[in-house]
Amino acid sequence: MDRKVRGYTAVELLTVIAIALILSGFVFLWLRNLVMNQRLKANTDNLMNLYETARLYAMTGRSQIGVGGDWQSRPWGVYINGNTYILFEDANYNCNYDSGEAIKTLQADPGINITPASGCNVIVFDKKGYPRNSGCGIGPCSVTLQSVAGYRRTIYIDRFGRIRYETQ
Repeated sequence: MDRKVRGYTAVELLTVIAIALILSGFVFLWLRNLVMNQRLKANTDNLMNLYETARLYAMTGRSQIGVGGDWQSRPWGVYINGNTYILFEDANYNCNYDSGEAIKTLQADPGINITPASGCNVIVFDKKGYPRNSGCGIGPCSVTLQSVAGYRRTIYIDRFGRIRYETQ
């Protein structure tokens, strides 16, 4: 019985390990980009929902703060501070967010940066649904959300209050 048992050489094993490591690196990067893209989509949807909610509440005359006979329609808005966005009811009609007006506060996911256009960190909707900036001027605005992977989405609010987004 002259039988030789053959095994794998060290070179063959190292080659297989190197190929597996290279493939796992590509899979890791693909999964990371997929997760970042989904986080960006979720944060864009959250911010758009807050804008839509503020517009709807302003147009329907909903009031959270005015309890006790104050049935006047108040403006509603969204305030962006860094990576925090806040739904608020503008109780004093000054087109700005003041303490005590917050209704809902959301935080952006890690790795997502929110950059409003100049003067667009506060958007307040009046009873007709028109957007107003922090100076109470009517006009279009945009907010850009960007992930660390380089994906970008921009939310546009036109002068009539229509809200849409574009992927770049």
